[in-house]
Amino acid sequence: MSSSQESIGTSASLAYPVNVPASNLLNGFIGSHVLYALIMTGALETLEQRAGPIPVAWLARSTNCDRSALRSLLRAADRLGLVSFLGARDEVEISQAGREAYRVRGYFTAAVGGFGDVFRRLDSITAGSDRFGKSVFQNGSVTALGCSQNWTFQRPIFDATTAGVQFTKVADLGSGAGTRLIHLVASRRNATGIGIDIDSGACRLARANIRSAGLDDRITIVEGDILDVVTEPQEFPEIVDADLVMSYFLLHHFVDQFVCGASFLRALRLAFTQADQVVFADGFQESDGAEGEPAPMFTMAYRLFHDLLGVRLQTLDSQRALFASAGYQIARQSPFGHPLEWLFVLRPDRGKLETCHNVTDPRHQEGRG
Repeated sequence: MSSSQESIGTSASLAYPVNVPASNLLNGFIGSHVLYALIMTGALETLEQRAGPIPVAWLARSTNCDRSALRSLLRAADRLGLVSFLGARDEVEISQAGREAYRVRGYFTAAVGGFGDVFRRLDSITAGSDRFGKSVFQNGSVTALGCSQNWTFQRPIFDATTAGVQFTKVADLGSGAGTRLIHLVASRRNATGIGIDIDSGACRLARANIRSAGLDDRITIVEGDILDVVTEPQEFPEIVDADLVMSYFLLHHFVDQFVCGASFLRALRLAFTQADQVVFADGFQESDGAEGEPAPMFTMAYRLFHDLLGVRLQTLDSQRALFASAGYQIARQSPFGHPLEWLFVLRPDRGKLETCHNVTDPRHQEGRG
């Protein structure tokens, strides 16, 4: 046998890299982007809303997609179990797994679209040639869209947890697409709302959603920095006169900061002196001992993104302790559709409010990260 024959025989006997963890990682990467494309083109929603197989040509026309490219996506989605692609008839039907993916689509929108630029540049961020906020950015409007998509399964929990909350004006800190603000104001007769968000794209999306809901006369969106409002509340009377404060998955960015010599949570209570209740939703990191276990949906993306930003995520227990130390009582709390996401209704302890006025120099700030 020649050396060339021996070489062929040896290489032919090697196992191909198929069923190994690295294969799952790569397929997951491709699958996330396939699903994201189906979400953003509207194809997944169209499939979810219809029963039975539908022609690919019709789906392409109804979503204004290129038929050939869409067919390629659907073939990949079939391999992933999201759809059944009937190639002989050129038809497609969503699977039960696809319907579940549609239900939690907001996590994919936020991770692939909102955080995507960060994840695509992990190498250059690690090497130091790129920095978040300088050459690498979060897409705030797409992140806001992802949050609003998850509202579908979070809304019943929100309604049950906030059923007894009464207010005349709500201030939504980090209002995003305005989804929750619209829902809350529309559910209370004569109530008004004001949302503040630092991202211009999210503000544009929120204003468009408010117009569509017919609530222009009851909801206002302000583009601005929440830290400015908390630091100088006298400059924002149209915001801090709210009797309800709400914040959705934003608190973790500020909870370790100090404003005017006080912790952010304490300073927030001082700024919104008329707020009888505060509604917070946020995500948390795993408690000690949970590391190494399979991560729940979105948890790995959420933790990595914030680690890169230098934002320390709280555990659920540490967040509860911070609420207490800042003078808030937990009136109600509920898991928010995810094992590491929770919704809180807090009541400021008015008995402790006066002690917050004893901070030194009200213009002094320390510990801002």
